[in-house]
Amino acid sequence: MELTPKQRIVLLSLTTEWQTPIQLANQLPKASGNVSDVQEVLKDLLREGLVQINPVVLRLYRLTADGITIKELELGDNQIK
Repeated sequence: MELTPKQRIVLLSLTTEWQTPIQLANQLPKASGNVSDVQEVLKDLLREGLVQINPVVLRLYRLTADGITIKELELGDNQIK
């Protein structure tokens, strides 16, 4: 999957811990920290299988195993550049 800049920023902010879109937006630079934009990106990442939504508590997201792999690859690519 080719990540857009916003998808990349949100993916790199995610962890394996459950987080809300507001928590994620607060971690991002002001230009990328719009909650509604973060929610849209989370939906995209969810469709790609990189993020999962908590089945019990709504609006909590975390990385899947595939998401962790992509994040590690993105971090590795970033260190090489």
